[in-house]
Amino acid sequence: MKALVLIKFASLESRDAYHQLYRLKPVTESYMVYGRYDAVLMLQGKNIEEIHDILLSDVQPVPGVIEVLPCIIVENGAQHVEVENRHD
Repeated sequence: MKALVLIKFASLESRDAYHQLYRLKPVTESYMVYGRYDAVLMLQGKNIEEIHDILLSDVQPVPGVIEVLPCIIVENGAQHVEVENRHD
């Protein structure tokens, strides 16, 4: 199971917090972004409970993290389009 996690940092600690987060083992992709949130992580877990545990034990305690919004991925459109194109 995968989840995109939107993260907001306290401004002075954003770079240090980001560097701690992207080194976490369950993080498969990470991006610093502009907008309401400061970073986006892609997490990989066995199930929703494991993703929940990762958020509580590994992500939220990082100094500088002030808001976390997990988005569980239920469908990957890129893979869907790729499968459709193979049938042409």
